[in-house]
Amino acid sequence: MEVKQIIMKRTDFSEVGHTGGKATFSIRCDEAGRVSYQIGYSESSTRPMSLVGVYAHPDGFACGNIVLGGIGQPWNLPPFPNCIAVFMASDSQGRFGHECPECKKHFRTDNIPSKFPLTCPYCGLRAESYHFLTPPQKAYIRHYVESLNRALMEVPFGSTSEIVIDMNVIADSVTDAPRPDFYYTSTTQQTEFKCALCNCYNDIRGRYGYCASCAWRNTAESQKVALERIREQINSGVLSASDAVKQSVSEFDSAARDFTDQLVARIPMKESRSKQLKGLLFHNLDKFDELMKTCFDIELLKSISGDQDFVRMMFFRRHIYEHDGGVSTKRYVENSGDAKAEEGVLIRETVENAHKFIGCLNKMIATLEKDFHEIFKPEPFCIDIENERKARI
Repeated sequence: MEVKQIIMKRTDFSEVGHTGGKATFSIRCDEAGRVSYQIGYSESSTRPMSLVGVYAHPDGFACGNIVLGGIGQPWNLPPFPNCIAVFMASDSQGRFGHECPECKKHFRTDNIPSKFPLTCPYCGLRAESYHFLTPPQKAYIRHYVESLNRALMEVPFGSTSEIVIDMNVIADSVTDAPRPDFYYTSTTQQTEFKCALCNCYNDIRGRYGYCASCAWRNTAESQKVALERIREQINSGVLSASDAVKQSVSEFDSAARDFTDQLVARIPMKESRSKQLKGLLFHNLDKFDELMKTCFDIELLKSISGDQDFVRMMFFRRHIYEHDGGVSTKRYVENSGDAKAEEGVLIRETVENAHKFIGCLNKMIATLEKDFHEIFKPEPFCIDIENERKARI
């Protein structure tokens, strides 16, 4: 899988304004009092824009997604009678903010999808995308429905009227005055990435998370990028082999902790088992492997069957580099499996060992990722589309 990181300068948790646009209700009441209306959305600015549709209940809350087809293609039926079609535009970067209804955390994607569910990058909740609307987006829908209902009630017999919700005026204004509740924006997070499986855009807080579109976790890919950076620093002479071993183990610990935390959070288990897993030290490979195999049928070491002794030795060496100044201790001599070790001797790490060790760490995390997603299966819709796209290239 190709790793795709989006690198750009920006500030964490900064507001991204609405792209603008106008929602227009064209209402007609004939002489007999029969009322009809049309809804449109227009935009004239040069800002990026994506447009989606949701169904709103007459009481003003979202209750379904609209599959917007091409010209002449009918929409999907609404979930309730008398639902109102609500058009919603993106932020000024062409993205949409979302808030998980379970953990209440914010994230951004490039869509409010109608053909597949969204997944919370943080807690893994999967549901139809309208459940992930932010409070300001919900306020916009209420205002939209109330404006239309009011106009339908007030239009005189034998006349027409036009009501406009002008987001351009607010988006273009430069003022410190409070903005209307229905003006929704989004907020940048901390890590932008395109999913290696489905190529969809994500913007999340922290470093690790599920792709909101296909639910594939980015942990192993993030580690792969970090370990490749360590390789480059070794080759350029910026990083010593011993420091590379320390940093590589740190990356492995971080990725292994993330996968384990997700397993503990999402799989029901007794409190004693949960505490055992939360307190697990990942550089104790045999204990880690035993617990993963016993609890989740995940075989961590199967991908390095011929290098297990080497990897155990390198984890012992990491401890020596981190805590003992690189000098071998009695514990290292007795337990590491290093046949050449002598107590009190300075260990001289080799570049070859460091590179081999990084390769083994990548294999172990790739195995953990594969087995993890046999438990938490990804959403195939976007993955299938991306695979079809690649096949046409």
